[in-house]
Amino acid sequence: MKKEVLFMMFLVSFLSNAQSNKIVFEYDAAGNQVKRSLCLKCPSATGKKDQTKEVEALAEEKGLPLSSEEVLSYYPNPVKETLYLKWQLQENNGVTSVQVFALSGQVLGTYPVGSGVNELNVPFQNYSAGIYAIMLYYSNGSQKAIKIIKQ
Repeated sequence: MKKEVLFMMFLVSFLSNAQSNKIVFEYDAAGNQVKRSLCLKCPSATGKKDQTKEVEALAEEKGLPLSSEEVLSYYPNPVKETLYLKWQLQENNGVTSVQVFALSGQVLGTYPVGSGVNELNVPFQNYSAGIYAIMLYYSNGSQKAIKIIKQ
């Protein structure tokens, strides 16, 4: 009798966990990722629908902390058409310009950034597939580099 009760508890536990948690992605027409969400208790292959909850931590995961007082976010990587850069800086140390470099060191594009601006969209549709370096120049003279892959 104890074995049967134990087996039934195991079976109920197993069936209740049959649905899994998944990260669901949505893309725009150009193939760029526009949304990430966490699906809790996602439907099984039978087609049942369940609740999908947004997870703000996934959206903020794009940020790459450079130091304790500054954050740089860039996405998507790999990029197809446009690279989105966004930064959050303190102590009036703003980005003054952004440059795109080929691996050979050749400057492919320079994008000036106005005072008070905290984001920039860098077009990549005219570049061939490969690896590129993005250099951010700050008002205090410092520089930061990031590696971007173009599909």
